[in-house]
Amino acid sequence: MSSPTLGARGTLAVKWIISIAIPIIVYFLIPIDGQAVTYEMAMFLAITTWAVCMWAMDAMNEVAVGLVLPVLYIVLCGVKQQVVYSPWLSEVPIIVIGGFALGKILQETGLGKRIGLACVRCMGGSFVGTLIGITLAVSIVAPLVPAITGKAAIFCAIGISLCDALDFKPKSREATAVILTCCLAVASTKLCYLTGGADLVLGMGLLHKVSGINTAWMEYAIHNFLPGMLYTAMSVGLVMLILPSRVDRQALRATLQIKYQELGPVTPEQKRAALLMLATLILLATDKLHGVAAGLVLIGITFVAFLPGVRLLDGPKFSKINFAPLFFIMGCMTIGSAGGFLKVTGWIAGITLPYLHGMSDTLAGLAAYILGAGANFLLTPLAATTTMTSPLVELGMQMKMDPRVLFYSFQYGLDNYIFPYEYAVILYFFSSGYMLFKDMLKVLAARMILTGVFLFFIAIPFWKMVL
Repeated sequence: MSSPTLGARGTLAVKWIISIAIPIIVYFLIPIDGQAVTYEMAMFLAITTWAVCMWAMDAMNEVAVGLVLPVLYIVLCGVKQQVVYSPWLSEVPIIVIGGFALGKILQETGLGKRIGLACVRCMGGSFVGTLIGITLAVSIVAPLVPAITGKAAIFCAIGISLCDALDFKPKSREATAVILTCCLAVASTKLCYLTGGADLVLGMGLLHKVSGINTAWMEYAIHNFLPGMLYTAMSVGLVMLILPSRVDRQALRATLQIKYQELGPVTPEQKRAALLMLATLILLATDKLHGVAAGLVLIGITFVAFLPGVRLLDGPKFSKINFAPLFFIMGCMTIGSAGGFLKVTGWIAGITLPYLHGMSDTLAGLAAYILGAGANFLLTPLAATTTMTSPLVELGMQMKMDPRVLFYSFQYGLDNYIFPYEYAVILYFFSSGYMLFKDMLKVLAARMILTGVFLFFIAIPFWKMVL
């Protein structure tokens, strides 16, 4: 009886040894000269590598690692406390809190289950049809809700409700496929529209400032809608290919029919929840008109859910929400704030961008994609866009090419990631606990490789044609 326990302890010990050995190697391989690369920068890279190893090998609870990361950056890297904890003053934590509350409403009222089952029925009741239905729903909502985090909150809740309705257990292949489809559909369609994310708006503003090229909303859509939708189809297609359902199609249809009958008629509570969700969607879609950020909208909707006459939330229901993933998410965001403070990004840009000189437009675009994907390991997309856009645009102008080719390729790189900590959107979906890391990793790794092929043969030639 003791051997399995001993075996598990031995495996855990090996994970810890590897997680400590790799950062030590990284630290000593970095050329510290005290000027371009300081001790603090090398220590930051070593600590970040340690966190990545711990998360990748599941050597320790991810929340615990997220909690200690800011402390390590403060104590060992000399990063100021107000810098490390600055993500807590951003919109992200209130979006997470509001999103979790939204998910609780959809779950408790059964509205999320009803929406999910209705989508599956409309697509014929097959597993592939389910994933296609989710993708179409996200594609329709994408231009209506500019805040990508707002879309993430809505579709994560619907995806979880769908898994619960169809008895897809957390971290099963089917649950991983459903939640990952929701995630990739939300993330990929962001690239279709200039208002898809704050980083795109910021980056295009920097591009205009450096190059004088102004790109209107419709012009950006002409450049990116078609490539973005093909990219979305490719991303979801990989989920279908790599994570096929083991559930028999007829059995799934039978389960669907039973589950739908069990729902019964729409309840008054579900009607109130539907009205609240509709109000949420309208407010998120019109944020440019009223100026209220997505996080504030979600918090306001959470408050309304407590009001007499609405009563979709109360003290006991709210206390059952698991907010532990919030500390994991905020710990991960510390990486971007600390890396920017220590000027790690400037160092990376300085040693990578010169290699793009002398390349053809297509190869330079591909290199910009690789740079974006690499930057994800240390920075948030917003931080990477802030740091890298101006040098990329200047480089494009020196090469006598339209710098938007480099910028668009770079943004595709920022949308490709391997680990959840790299991007707040996938971090949000992964924190639901429904995705198995190794299955998710297979899809994301294949997507990263195929995106390079997609850019080289389709997207970059298309941009060169329309620009």
